[in-house]
Amino acid sequence: MSDPPPPNGAPWGRFERLLPREIEAIASARSIAYLPWGALEYHGPHAATGLDGLKAHGLCCALAAQEGGLVLPPVYVAANTIKTAPDLNFPRHSLDFAESTLSLLAREHFDQLADEGFRLVFTLCGHVGQPHYDLIKAEAKAANERHSGTHFIATSETDLVAKELFIVNHAALGEIALLMATDPDCVKLDRLPDDREPTLQDDAVWGPDPRDASAELGQKFIAGFIAGARASIQSVYRASSSDH
Repeated sequence: MSDPPPPNGAPWGRFERLLPREIEAIASARSIAYLPWGALEYHGPHAATGLDGLKAHGLCCALAAQEGGLVLPPVYVAANTIKTAPDLNFPRHSLDFAESTLSLLAREHFDQLADEGFRLVFTLCGHVGQPHYDLIKAEAKAANERHSGTHFIATSETDLVAKELFIVNHAALGEIALLMATDPDCVKLDRLPDDREPTLQDDAVWGPDPRDASAELGQKFIAGFIAGARASIQSVYRASSSDH
């Protein structure tokens, strides 16, 4: 199934699903690569372990549908996941990679996408554990210094959605609402305990109660994300266009 055209007319698509001619046509019309960066990490009994990447990919697709460009598959390599947190009662289902591996992988992704000729690379970090998040942002900054023809943004929905609408959380109201909007089959709220409040120690839940989440609320978060992301993309893209 092909991706529908965005309302503003700029074409978009998912990189891995396209043939070379389609990739080249989209890149020629709107030279933006979206790189969703996730993790394989326990998000409680109620959510898929790939939540961070699924969420980031869904948000990138929603953004590309407005702005045009090419969405890459999510990267599921993360450092500083919940696996390393102390005193938790769920030791399995999370993968945690060395920070040096993460930095190298980000650097090589950025260099490869610059080599592909993209004018803008928008990396969306679905996992914001520290220093994981800062390491990716540092690699984006370094890539901007290495590649004059490509601009790199590394950000997350927590930095783009208004604070009064969305707060940082883990497997709680915000993330679960987003996942219900992007990948509803990956959420099972009835698997949360019904006799107590979900906790970080037992359920990986940090933040407002995920049982109040809905796809409709997730769509509101997505709209807030798109508004913030479009502003940053358009300012960079206009500046980049004036240099060409």
